[in-house]
Amino acid sequence: MDADQASPPVRGRRGFASPALVRFLAGLALAVTMTVPIGGIAFAVNGATQAHGFITVPVQVRSVDRLRIPLTEGAGADTEHPLRQSAEVSGILLLLPGSSGSSALEADTGTLMLTAWDSTVMEQLAGRGDVALVGVCAGLGALLLRTLLLSIAARRPFRSGNAARLGAIAGLIMVAAVSTEVFPYVAGDLVLTRLGLGGPDSPVSAPPALSLGLAVPLLLALVVLTLAEGFRQGAESARDAGGPV
Repeated sequence: MDADQASPPVRGRRGFASPALVRFLAGLALAVTMTVPIGGIAFAVNGATQAHGFITVPVQVRSVDRLRIPLTEGAGADTEHPLRQSAEVSGILLLLPGSSGSSALEADTGTLMLTAWDSTVMEQLAGRGDVALVGVCAGLGALLLRTLLLSIAARRPFRSGNAARLGAIAGLIMVAAVSTEVFPYVAGDLVLTRLGLGGPDSPVSAPPALSLGLAVPLLLALVVLTLAEGFRQGAESARDAGGPV
């Protein structure tokens, strides 16, 4: 082959997502921005209008010794049967019919749902506040993501501000995750206090404000922060090379 002969053009690698697909995802993000926050806030406000009605909140059982099972049939109808916690098991031991004690069920006494009458506005807002805050965080995150997607569709992924947008999305992930733990704790504590069950001697307590369930969103937030750092370094490299960012 002649050295002066023009070489065939080198084809670039095929992208993982076409600009049309990226723009479609940006449109979905815009739809989330316009609908999800409104739905979450409306859900919380609707709960406030149901004050003085029933409310259901999560609680944790400390001890079953003061709890009762209402009996509605048989000779003991309209009476209450006390519960006892076996020393061998961590939950409530339920005997099966005809087992003569050889087989039993162990009921968990971890997080249970408490339903109480005559709720207050604050209880209802606390009980649904996590949905409202998660909706707001999702809307803001989708708005930031839409701008990022549009810059990717325009082949300018390292445009100024994209790294900061990813960092903000990571923060919103953690805020939403923490809200799903804190708001149920606040609601449970408010209801138990109103019922006179908020002291240390109460057989039930509000669930922990923070739990190991935050590990997954924390890991996701760290991954997004890592991507943000990659975008920041990419923007710096593009500026140093004098090319379009």
